[in-house]
Parts: sequence; structure tokens; C-alpha cells
Amino acid sequence: MKKGIALFLGTTLLCGMAVFAAPQQEALEYVQQQKIMTGDTTGDLALNRTVTRAEFAKMIVTALHLSEQAEHGFSDVAAEYWGYKDILAAKQAGIINGYEDGTFRPEEPVLYEDAVKMVLAAYGVQAEYPIGYMTQAIDLGYLDGIAAVMGEFAPRGDIAQLLFNASKVEPQEQEDDLWNGKGYSSGGGAVGSTQVAPGAVFTDAAMPAPIPMPPYSYNDMNAEEYNAQEENIFHKTSQTPGSTFSIDVDTASYSNMRRFILRGDYPKAGSIRTEELMNYFDYDYPGATGSDPVSITAEVGDCPWNPQNRLALVGVKGREIEKEERQPSNLVLLIDVSGSMYSANRLPLVKKAMNMLLENLDGRDRISIVTYASGTKVALDGADGNEKETILEVLDSLRAGGGTYGEAGIQLAYETAEKNRVDGNNRVILCTDGDFNIGGSSQAELDELISGKRDSGIYLSVLGFGMGNYKDARMETLADKGDGNYAYIDNAKEAKKVLVDDMTKTLFTVADDVKLQIEFNPAYVKEYRLVGYENRLLNREDFENDKKDAGELGAGHTVTALYEIVPAQKGETPDSGLRYQDSVTVPSKEWFCVNLRYKEPGEQESKLMQKTVEPQTAEISDNFRFASAVAQFGMLLNQSEYAGNATYEQVIEQARGAIGEDIFGLRAEFIQLVGMANYLKK
Repeated sequence: MKKGIALFLGTTLLCGMAVFAAPQQEALEYVQQQKIMTGDTTGDLALNRTVTRAEFAKMIVTALHLSEQAEHGFSDVAAEYWGYKDILAAKQAGIINGYEDGTFRPEEPVLYEDAVKMVLAAYGVQAEYPIGYMTQAIDLGYLDGIAAVMGEFAPRGDIAQLLFNASKVEPQEQEDDLWNGKGYSSGGGAVGSTQVAPGAVFTDAAMPAPIPMPPYSYNDMNAEEYNAQEENIFHKTSQTPGSTFSIDVDTASYSNMRRFILRGDYPKAGSIRTEELMNYFDYDYPGATGSDPVSITAEVGDCPWNPQNRLALVGVKGREIEKEERQPSNLVLLIDVSGSMYSANRLPLVKKAMNMLLENLDGRDRISIVTYASGTKVALDGADGNEKETILEVLDSLRAGGGTYGEAGIQLAYETAEKNRVDGNNRVILCTDGDFNIGGSSQAELDELISGKRDSGIYLSVLGFGMGNYKDARMETLADKGDGNYAYIDNAKEAKKVLVDDMTKTLFTVADDVKLQIEFNPAYVKEYRLVGYENRLLNREDFENDKKDAGELGAGHTVTALYEIVPAQKGETPDSGLRYQDSVTVPSKEWFCVNLRYKEPGEQESKLMQKTVEPQTAEISDNFRFASAVAQFGMLLNQSEYAGNATYEQVIEQARGAIGEDIFGLRAEFIQLVGMANYLKK
């Protein structure tokens, strides 16, 4: 059983109440079996009720099997108080500190960040309060499945889940996680080691030894590169009835945003692409039916940040493919082994990520490894996917050092992919921090090189690593030009998401050059604004131009777009703004029409799909609620002039109400990040 918990009880933040997700059944069984929590006479655990400081102290003492030995307590905890002995025992163990005035305030509720610090301090983990502790708890999985928001009181259900999560991670596993890059902030963070307070007395168990924390020095963030985009504006439907853009399945902006927040930094200007925040999550859209590998869904509801307006959601989903039914893959792992890839969150994390990918490959697949630094090398050429020991030996032998001859590495990777081509998925996976400093490394030259290879049927996906000199704009462009996707791997958890959980989405394309063109009816839509996708906009004529490149859609991938709509008033005549032309509308109940073009992989001619949308009477879906909450968060981070009355608190409330099943806990983690961003902003 995990036996560590510690608490700092001196924070005064404004706190709100909310409806919380139920803990896992395993968590409830755990806290009851360990007698950490008990119900009333009917067995009701009152999971939505907050936990007082005195109750929390008792839970700590029960979990740790502590005995009371302290001589002095707190001025506001009398010897007759029901929790007197538990509070003394927790104080003697150094688990609770109280306030500077010598009080404990036993009847006040416990904040999430205090509960988190309590759990971590048992392992000697010290961090900056409160962000550092929240970060480490997320790293170690203590907050998995808990929509914990800093400054809010923690209910009993979430406390049960927190203690259960902590019980599943052994001290040595925690040490390995923090040293070897499992956590989002691994290799860094304001973390150190501390000792349990002297004089603690234990009955039948000992406190875990403090964790020796990894040495770390902060990377200079000033060398990172982002391309800030001018925000989309409102368009008059009578003058510009259509909106055309390419889909975007990249998710790098989300995990990079998370990296900033978990390190205690507000995200950099230009680093947030709202569409990538929305598309980081899966949505329960209907699957593709018939011969088309793509489905379209749409709905209209109130705009959460601007109540007088409406909000339209357009969702696209690619046909799902079971891993057993997938085509063979010819994968070339193009790995940057230059000197800039030395630190733990670069080349060592690349090795971990590729190890995860290999677990899902087999004899159908061919694996090659090409490296580049001051020179280039084919380290492995076309190995069978079952030759895992050989592949892992090559990966393990890689060492960082030298310059960054990226152009030559890309060229060699394409040649290797062509040599080992299969009838199926042919793809180069570039793993780099994007810092090319030798050869033809200008953006234009790299774009030309990648674009020239695009028509060969070999995709280029880009996985970004590291921080400090991270070149986001460069890597996004490489993936776009190479008809691939772009993800930022900030830790091994994200590597698992991209390369294991979402393997078929990441590696197997079901539709090429997917474009959307939304035509609005001026009789109902006076103005509209596309939220995000600023660097994916296309001209109207590009929609039918099959030579115009657009985004690829992976198997099971979902893409979400939101339009804020200014409704036309009843009887209002659309104004074309033209001197010699008047707007003439065709009578229709439709608000808009979704036009989608795609190509079958390897084909040159596109196919057209359409879906018309009329006013709906049904209640909006959780898809709509959650996507619009994420969009609000993106606008807040970007300090959008169109954010209206959006607030972090509103984002949290809306996301909590649409958290759904949340199998992997990603939506709960989103809520955690919003709370942390709110704290950092203030």
C-alpha cells in the first residue's frame, strides 16, 4: 500500500463548487478496505462533499498508520476536539504545517493543490507551490481521471481517486519516471529532495525514502521559433458567402501548450493554434458509411462566449481501421542525433517513443533507421518488423553530437524509403527539435525538397522533441509539405498517445487532400467567423483545384471546425455592398451547406461530399460543448479580441459538463491545465 502524504495548509484562494466525476469503483473499494473512508449507516460515502482539514488529517494518519507523539498542537485545536490526536500525529510527521499564526483551522475545506502536495511530500518531492506540485502529480499519474482545478475545494470522491492513484505507483517507479522522461516535465521542474520531519512515529509501516531528483538546468526559451498568425475576422455572407480551408490533424500546439503550463510559464505568443487544441481530442462523430472513407456531421447551438450569436460545429471523421486489418508499413525513422538532441527530453525520449512504436509492428512491416548530425548514415536498412532486438540495439547505440545536416538526412531517408517501398503505407518519421544548421536549411529550400517528394506516395510525419531551441514553425511546414502529420512529444505519455493509442490515425491515411468549403445562407447568417485554421485558409477556387495541396486524414481521425455566426434578423435584406449588384437569395430553410473534397490515397482526382444543415431542435451534444470549451481556452490564451465574455471559470464549468467517458483521462487533464493557466495569468 502506498503510505505517503503531506500537506501545506496556508493558501487563501477563491474557491468554487462544481459537479465532479465519480471516482473509479476500484478507488472506492481501496479507500474503504484501508478504512481511509467510511460511509454513513446506509453506506453512502457522500462523494460530492468537500473534505475538511481535520478529516484530511485523519485520512493521512490512517493511510500512514501514524501514532500521536507530539507535545504541542495548534492553538485552535483543543484536546477535546474529535480529530485532536490525528492532527497531532500528522503534525509530528511533518505532514501538516498550519498557519503562521499557529492555527490549523480544522473545519476549513482542503484545496486540490494542498492535497497534491501532501501526497508528493511523502516521497521527498519538493516543488514550487502550487504549480510545481500540480505538475509533479500530473507527471506521476496521481491526478489521472480527476478534473482538479487549483483554488477549488477537493470533494471526497476526488480525494479517494487521488489516494488510489498514488497507491498504484511504487517509490522506485516514481524515481524512474522523474529521471527517465515519463512525466511531462521530466528532466526539469522546480523539484528537489527533502526528508521526512524528525520524530515521526510509525506503527506497522515506514515512510518511503525521499526520491533523489534529477539534476536540471532550465533551457533558454528565447531561441524557440513560432509563426504568429493574424486572427480570422468576421465576413459578411452577402459579400463572401463561402469559407474554404484545408483540414488540420496536427496536435503539436496542444502538447506544447501543456509543456509551457506545467513548467510554470504562460504559453508564448504565436504558439497556440486553436484548431490543434480542439483536434487533440477524439469526438464521438458518426463513422463513415458507404464507399466514402469520410463522414460529415454538423450542429448549431448558442455561442458560449457571445450569447447573442450562434455557433456552428462541423465535424469530419475518417473510417476506422483495426490494427489487425491494416496494410503493411515501410517506415524510415529519420532521427536527429546532433548535439542539440543530447538532453533527456530529446534523443533519450526519441528512443522511448520508437520503442513503443515497435511494439505494434510485426512481420508485415519494414523498419529502417537513418540518422543525421554533421553527416548522414543508414543505421538500419529494411529490417523485418519482427526483428525487434536488432532494431532496439541500433536505437540504443545512437548518441548525440555534432551539427545538424537536416537536408541531407531528409534526402537519404526518402531514398531509403523508396528502396524498401511496400504496397501499403510508406512513410518517413522525422524525430527532431527542428534545428537545422548545416546545408540548405532555409525554409524555402526545405519546402522545395519536401514538396518534390510528395507525389512519390511517401508521406512525411514529424515528431517534435525538446525545448529551448524548438523550431515549431519549421516542423509544421515540413509535415504540411510532406503530406503528413505533426505532433510534439513532451513526454512518454504523449508518445504512447501518438504512436500506440492513435497508431492507425498517425500512420495510416484514408483520405488525401481533404478540403472543406462552407456556403452560408445570407437569409439566416449575416456574418460568420472561422475559429482557428488561420494558416490553413484556401481561396474559393482552390476547392475544385485538384493540384492544390491540402491535409490528409488518418484512420479514425476526427477534425472539428467551429464558426461563430451573427444571425440575420427576420425580414432583413442582405446587403451585397456592391453598386451594380443586389443580393438575391434562394428560398431555403438551410443555414449552410458543408462541401468536402477528398482523394483516395494515391489518386489524382478528388471526390465531392455534401451535407446541408437546417435549424435543429435537439439539445447540443457533448462534442459541441467540449469543443467550444477548448476553443474558448484557445482564444483566452491568444488574448483574442473575439473572446467576448469567455473566462477560464466558464471553460472549466463547460468542459466538466461534457467530460463524457474520457477513457484516457485527457479531458480531465485539460481541465487541470485550464485551472493552472488561470493561476499563471493572474
